[in-house]
Amino acid sequence: MANNEPFYSVTLLEDQCELHSVISGFWTVDQFQDYFDDVNGKAASLIEARSPMYALVDFTDFVPQDQATGEAIRDHLLLAHKVGLKRVAILGASPLVRLQYKRLSSGLDVDFFVTKPDALTWLRANR
Repeated sequence: MANNEPFYSVTLLEDQCELHSVISGFWTVDQFQDYFDDVNGKAASLIEARSPMYALVDFTDFVPQDQATGEAIRDHLLLAHKVGLKRVAILGASPLVRLQYKRLSSGLDVDFFVTKPDALTWLRANR
């Protein structure tokens, strides 16, 4: 990846109880807090309704993160799981990002996909 500048976008599909994110670049813990705050804000209505939540995260241009940022991601995933996150579909992750994310998401229902239709099919199965 030529540009390691952090970038993200988050969209809530409330009728599907889904958060869709695109995350790219290399992050510090402080930079990632903006992403966490946006996710938490967009998920607030689902959390208040005690709805199950599902996430689709596009990691096509995401790179492996340092240990502190990885731990922050892990902490946020565990908190999200406690408030209703049921399943996470990861799109386009490189092999190194897959390895790191598998370690960070241990114990959660996470899978990796090459295409968005395949990711959404898995994410929406057995609801």
